[in-house]
Amino acid sequence: MILSVQNDRTTILEADPWLLDMLDKELRYPTTVVAMRDPDIVVPPTSNPWDGWVRLLNRTKYAPPTVPTGLLPRVERLGRKFGYQVWVQDERERPESGFPELIDLGLRDYQDAAAREAERRGRGVLDMPPRSGKTRTAIEVQRRLALPTVWIAPTDRIVTQTKEAIEAFYSPHYVTHIIGSSTWEDAAGYPIVVCTAATAAMLPVEFYKTREVILVDEWHHAAAKMYHAIFEKCPHIYFRYGMTGTFYRSGADILSLHALLSTTLYKISSTELLERGYLVPCHVVFLPVPAPRLRGLPSTAFQKGHGKFGVQEHTPRNHLIADCILQLYAAGRRVLVLVGTKKQGRLINDLVKPFIPGTDKTEFDPVEFVSTDRPREVQGRILEAFEAGQEVKVLLGTSLLGEGVDLPSADALVYARGEKAEVTLMQNLYRVCTAVPGKRYAVVVDFADRHHKKLIEHSQLRLATYYREPTFTTTVLDDAKKFEKWFNILSRSAT
Repeated sequence: MILSVQNDRTTILEADPWLLDMLDKELRYPTTVVAMRDPDIVVPPTSNPWDGWVRLLNRTKYAPPTVPTGLLPRVERLGRKFGYQVWVQDERERPESGFPELIDLGLRDYQDAAAREAERRGRGVLDMPPRSGKTRTAIEVQRRLALPTVWIAPTDRIVTQTKEAIEAFYSPHYVTHIIGSSTWEDAAGYPIVVCTAATAAMLPVEFYKTREVILVDEWHHAAAKMYHAIFEKCPHIYFRYGMTGTFYRSGADILSLHALLSTTLYKISSTELLERGYLVPCHVVFLPVPAPRLRGLPSTAFQKGHGKFGVQEHTPRNHLIADCILQLYAAGRRVLVLVGTKKQGRLINDLVKPFIPGTDKTEFDPVEFVSTDRPREVQGRILEAFEAGQEVKVLLGTSLLGEGVDLPSADALVYARGEKAEVTLMQNLYRVCTAVPGKRYAVVVDFADRHHKKLIEHSQLRLATYYREPTFTTTVLDDAKKFEKWFNILSRSAT
């Protein structure tokens, strides 16, 4: 079997039908169509039936089969596993790097090592935990290559934060934030263009022809069709990088994530960062929600059924959350509260605010709720006030405050969202683990929801995630009233 490698696709030559059948079985994943199919139901045949599997081996009658180049290492291993000789013909051309700016980014040693490896190998994923400084590492990668770059992130908040980080070392004329596709010609003149994935998907092929490097932040999102559509527009780009602190997915589409980039360029663990003083220990406490079992819900969907009535709008649960916030605030903690919906945020905000009154002399109150209902510039000022520690002491937010948002001064997280997604959970938890002067440890408060079978399952999955993280110490309380005692013991033992 011969593998002819291009930037985006690898062509498989001289492979017999049996081997291609075996590769097809290995390079596919099921969709919900497969998972939900009832074997007793006979589906009438159609002119073009689909069996519900997503196949990453592309086989046609008139051209050799191909796979995304990200799967090249997997195809090599499978070919040899099945007893075939494998030859790799790399047809890719590596562009010459430009002239790097003489700027010292003040990198940590592992960031410098990661950037060097990325420059040497040209493509792959930087697998570094949240709060490890991936943005600064990627800036160094771009500085070394000194080639026109498109830098993609999932949300506008992360894009804005990235642009500010780049401008801290370069002039504002070095980077631009493009929103929508109408101004792409103006943006093409900048060395770095930052944008959301939604904007990147709208940009024309002509724009991507002006780029020599593509860099994707929060790479764990790249299994989505949107990212595959983006990469299809830049087959000429040799330098391809992803960054993530959670290089995995809980679903079967993990193969789709690896199809674009599967090679890990550099990895450092959270344990190493903790030992070296870049993260603080995190103490997680699980509190039981005192509530009767939910019955007769109008829907089985999370947002319309057990999630809405058992988590987001569950009165005893939200009162318990408010009590925990007030105890943490009274102890001098800088409290971050992540909620599932705007309505839940407003409910908890109304419960807490009367007990932490503000004054008319400040722009913001000690308790603030951030959501898309507030203008972006106001959101930014609230986050700055929280970081400064003068006005805002308790910050509530939806997913706007989760993944990728820097709030290093926060040292307590009340996780009010519920849900079960491991990647989202880990991204959110690390909001409070950054080591800054004066912070010795972080506290995370979560809730054991026992009033619905699905919520029990979600709570167990979150608890299992906490136990797997070596930098977390996890305690499960059998009575929510014991939280105050637990927290006081923890506070005394840490002094």
